[in-house]
Amino acid sequence: MHCSILRSLFWTAVFSLIVANLSATAAAQSAWQKIKQAALEQACRGGDQKACQQLAKTGQQPQPGQQPEPQGRPGQRPGKKPPVAEASTAINDSGPFQPPAGTKIEETILAPVQDRAKFTISPHGVHVATVETEGSRAVVWYDGVEGPKFDEIIAQNSAGGEEIVFSPDGTRYAYCARSGNQFVVVVDGKEVVRSSESQSSGRLDSGSCRLGFTSNSKHVFFLSTAQMSNPDTAFQRFVFDGKAELPNGSISSDFRPIAFSPDGNHYSYIWNDPRRQRPYALIVDGKPVPYQAGAPLWTSDSKHLFTQRQAAGGTELLLDGKPIARAFSFQIYTSPASDMVVMAVTGGMNPHPFSFLVVNGKKVPGSDTVERGRIDQVVFSPDGKHYAALCADTSNHHYVITDGKRGEDYSAINDLSFTADSSTVVYGTQVNGKSFLVIGDKEFTGASGSIKPILAPVGDRVAAVLPGNSSADLKLLVDGKTTPLGFHGGGEVGFSPDGTHYAYLAGDGLTSHLVVDGTPQTKSVFSGNRINVSNGGSSPTFLFSPDSKHVAHFSSAPPDAPPGHGVFLDGKFILSSAEGGDMCLSFSPDSKHLVWAYRIPGAQGGFRLVVDGKPIVNFISPGNVFLTVRQWLDFNPDGTISFLAQDNSSLKRITVTLPAELTLDTLSGASKGLEARR
Repeated sequence: MHCSILRSLFWTAVFSLIVANLSATAAAQSAWQKIKQAALEQACRGGDQKACQQLAKTGQQPQPGQQPEPQGRPGQRPGKKPPVAEASTAINDSGPFQPPAGTKIEETILAPVQDRAKFTISPHGVHVATVETEGSRAVVWYDGVEGPKFDEIIAQNSAGGEEIVFSPDGTRYAYCARSGNQFVVVVDGKEVVRSSESQSSGRLDSGSCRLGFTSNSKHVFFLSTAQMSNPDTAFQRFVFDGKAELPNGSISSDFRPIAFSPDGNHYSYIWNDPRRQRPYALIVDGKPVPYQAGAPLWTSDSKHLFTQRQAAGGTELLLDGKPIARAFSFQIYTSPASDMVVMAVTGGMNPHPFSFLVVNGKKVPGSDTVERGRIDQVVFSPDGKHYAALCADTSNHHYVITDGKRGEDYSAINDLSFTADSSTVVYGTQVNGKSFLVIGDKEFTGASGSIKPILAPVGDRVAAVLPGNSSADLKLLVDGKTTPLGFHGGGEVGFSPDGTHYAYLAGDGLTSHLVVDGTPQTKSVFSGNRINVSNGGSSPTFLFSPDSKHVAHFSSAPPDAPPGHGVFLDGKFILSSAEGGDMCLSFSPDSKHLVWAYRIPGAQGGFRLVVDGKPIVNFISPGNVFLTVRQWLDFNPDGTISFLAQDNSSLKRITVTLPAELTLDTLSGASKGLEARR
């Protein structure tokens, strides 16, 4: 797992780095003496006279309130090694250090840093596109390469948001620019379209060029808005891979009316003549088809297209243009994992319609709703072989039909889903002032309030926190068995990727600690720092490694350890910093490394990267990236780590190659993984 985000954000990038030097302690000191020495130094600098007096006895005499000396200039190359202190387990938040022998640190300049510059980060690979100026002209830098100059780079929405659009896989980018009275579309650094047509109300604005990539990242498309005379009306034009289609009077600027196939290679939408002189047409892959219909929906294999059209007595459903059914209305659901198609069909006529289910062309017996009843949702099992439909009647009675079998009535139903092995339907419910978790045909009771099921990524395991009449009455449900959580218990529950382990946070009213597979972790003291600070309260507090052998979270020191902050890992506390500004904890995809960073005290924008408990490099965060984006760091296929940084003059990508002998197994007790969690 790592800090990751699907969309790109922007930052103003002007920061300076001040990193302090702390005095190194003698190698002969014990770990406790070193920690005590560092704590005294910090207290003395903060003005504690008693601490200064104690330091004087040891030959150390920093003055009260004295500021640490800077560790080089902000633009100093991170690979340049600072003076080395003696190896120490003392807290060393801002002092000099040397990364493990064999560590290689490389920088790639991505763009100059300018006041008010904006940059966009790719979803993967830490590619960066920066919007800056060259004299009076606007320019886009991509991974250190300067693009052509334009009068303006056009924002992609009216709120002045992102100018750069990345493909889903992060390997491609596109943007729209203005040159005089023309708009220009640039894809992967090359101009693909230039036109003066796209002007709304005589100007180029955010509605002039809306860009996007298909799901497979192979195709780029955009919508342009323009003005037409005789009659005087606005229209939009859809352009796919640089090929412009007919002016359209009906496509909205958010792409919702366009149906893209799941594989990303096909599209369909309704064309309307903006001059209102010709009837509407269904466009499929740029060409009108020989039949009229709407509501296009592709099948899961991207080979066929469902559409609907008005007919005598209601609506006609078509598949590839051929009528297959007629009713009052249809809602079509296609399984992403199979060829199963479920239809919520509304029959009869207003004002008393009723609904029923049709699966792969066959009506489901007993699925008829009462008059004005409805079918609100259909979900599929992961293997695509089962379905569950959420239904309701006019009395607000809700129930679920699973593979044709109707469940009990409830006043509300939430989080309808299947277990990972597709064997069991799961959902939360409320009725008669109580809440329930339904797992298959079994009910588990809680007090009032909703219950959210937690599903293991593998197998049929389900967990949930069952509400009580007070916080002391909370219960944890795992595998059909309940356990009292006690005061302030059950803040979060999660399963390991292979489903074999589960963990949750429990507390005694003062602190919270981790419980793994029902066993409290005595060295775990939740520090309050969440894994991804950019995601606020929804960010997880702990995480399992991808191979399910390790569990970690940010922690304060346990009672039997010297004060400080760091990481709890597999039953052990790993000291990291004094002040605890830890953020963005990540396991590498191969589970060999544990990476995090923390803010260096007193250094504006200054952070330290830590890998497997070892400090690697200090850097300046561009625009305080930790607080705004999750995808600040990427693990590359070759085993290197890349992340963004800046100095006084440039935005850069730092790539770290780790020595082969550095792994999280080098941390005390980590080699035994979850076996050492007690």
